[in-house]
Amino acid sequence: MKLLAGFPAGGAIDVVARRIAEFVRGVAADTAVVENKAGAGGRIAIDTLRHGPADGSQWLVTPGSMIVIYPHVYTRLSYDPVKDLVPVAQIATVPLALAVGPAVPAQVGDVKAFVAWLRANPTALNVGSPAAGNITHFLTYLLQKSSGLPLQHVPYRGSAPAIADLLGGQIPAVINPITDMLPHLSGGKLRVLGVTARERSGFVPEVPTFLEQGMPEVLGSEWIGMFARPGTPAPHIDRMSTVVRAALRTPAVKESFARLALVPAELDGAALATKIRSELAGWREVSRTFGFRLDE
Repeated sequence: MKLLAGFPAGGAIDVVARRIAEFVRGVAADTAVVENKAGAGGRIAIDTLRHGPADGSQWLVTPGSMIVIYPHVYTRLSYDPVKDLVPVAQIATVPLALAVGPAVPAQVGDVKAFVAWLRANPTALNVGSPAAGNITHFLTYLLQKSSGLPLQHVPYRGSAPAIADLLGGQIPAVINPITDMLPHLSGGKLRVLGVTARERSGFVPEVPTFLEQGMPEVLGSEWIGMFARPGTPAPHIDRMSTVVRAALRTPAVKESFARLALVPAELDGAALATKIRSELAGWREVSRTFGFRLDE
């Protein structure tokens, strides 16, 4: 059995796929390996699944942005997220947050104060994110809309360079997975001002949500799910869904996810399908006002 991951080894998607593969091995398959099909923002892995066998030997582990946001961003997308992918299970939720670095004065301690500081410093309106066209980019737009400020989105090739520039003072702020912020919190150079989920994150429990801070529009979380190719026998899909959700209840997987600031999700395929339909509709409305498109 192969678990396809559309991103390089060592990243969150790769680590999640490997933890699931370890549990699946010997339970749902004699062997289970992760195959990294990195490139094109994860789309290569989706195409590999689509053109592969529909016999339960290949499964896709992917972020939700590729399912619920990419269809509204790319003018030419090779796949239809509803017709070409069968939801198996949601594996994890990825908490996202706004963080500021040393370019922002220490007395700026919440989102309201940050917005006030930006108004007083119109040359410091840059907000970084790990990529263009994913949920962190869309959240930057929602922050712009909610604050009324002409924010300038700065896309990076991943979280690591975005955080590096934040810590170096090249950009004042980022919207990024909390995962990549945790190692830098103790030093004080990086400060988390607002969480974009409906509820506070257990990884930074002292940080209020945007909702609590009067900006309910700035709302959204990334998630990681597993998908099968259409035509895969239903018993195979049901079996894998059950096995994956059982893995999420084991101490080893919970501990591994906690180190990445991931929250096990444990949604089955039907619940994930409902979530996808809702989020596709929600981000479609945001996209219509945002107007951002990619032609590649």
